[in-house]
Amino acid sequence: MAMDKITFRRILKWGFLSFFRNGVVSFATVLVMSLSIFMIGSVIVGSAFLSGVISSLEEKVDVSVYFKTGAPEAQILSLKKDLEALPEVHAVKFISADEALAAFRERHIGDDAILQSLEVVGANPFSPSLEIKANDPSKYEAISKFLEKGSYGNILDADSSGQKKITYRQNQFVIDRLSSLLSTSRRIGFAVSLILAVIALMVAYSTVRLAIYNSRDEISVMQLVGASRAFIRGPFLVEGIIHGIIASLFTLALLYPAFWLIGVKTSTLFGGVNVFQYFLSNIFQIFFILLVAGVLLGVLSAYIAIRRYLKV
Repeated sequence: MAMDKITFRRILKWGFLSFFRNGVVSFATVLVMSLSIFMIGSVIVGSAFLSGVISSLEEKVDVSVYFKTGAPEAQILSLKKDLEALPEVHAVKFISADEALAAFRERHIGDDAILQSLEVVGANPFSPSLEIKANDPSKYEAISKFLEKGSYGNILDADSSGQKKITYRQNQFVIDRLSSLLSTSRRIGFAVSLILAVIALMVAYSTVRLAIYNSRDEISVMQLVGASRAFIRGPFLVEGIIHGIIASLFTLALLYPAFWLIGVKTSTLFGGVNVFQYFLSNIFQIFFILLVAGVLLGVLSAYIAIRRYLKV
């Protein structure tokens, strides 16, 4: 056990010495890995942020169905119960005519012209409705078909052309684009991350191989005196870990100002949602991902280079 501890300490020592001795090569390796991890981190944070934005938009999307004035509330509540039993439906909210009128008045507080027009009309011009939220935006079409072909057609309101007043048809384009955007962004984010990880691995492998080449004389001596494979490989693996740790720290330092600069723009584009605030609130998880990615790239590239170049 004592010998194992001594060997481990020597491996760590030689790994650190090799890192600082190969100053230019180590710097180049860290820089290339940092740039690669920076791109991977940007894709991961950007994809997660976009998914969060899309999810928040999904929560604002719903389908409303309007009923004829005077439609029996019991039938409306019966339809509400049938909708809630559908697996595609997440929640259903009943809005009475009086509630719709009160909400309209609240939205137009201070607009005397509109409020006075309500007084001229006299009677409540609004009809009761149901607001329906689906578990997934792609399910709204099925819900709309259920409403259009169901047994409640006699109480559904219709426009002058006889079309049932179901807002899915008006929002169909937005809902479909939202579903498509979410699916596409996830696939592209995964594909780009995978490609960048492969590129980073190849570049890190080349730089580690250069470091091994610079130490070829020492390696030959160690092999001649009977050093074990673990002892020869160990310092390079330690060096790969050091590369990964420093690269992840450097990447985090680069991501901070980068997201700070684009934070205001994303806030304007996405209705107040700020990517920099998202970055800050998840900084520890992001750093952990960067650290794991950096260490894996460093160790894996060193391990592959050792196996292919040293053949030990």
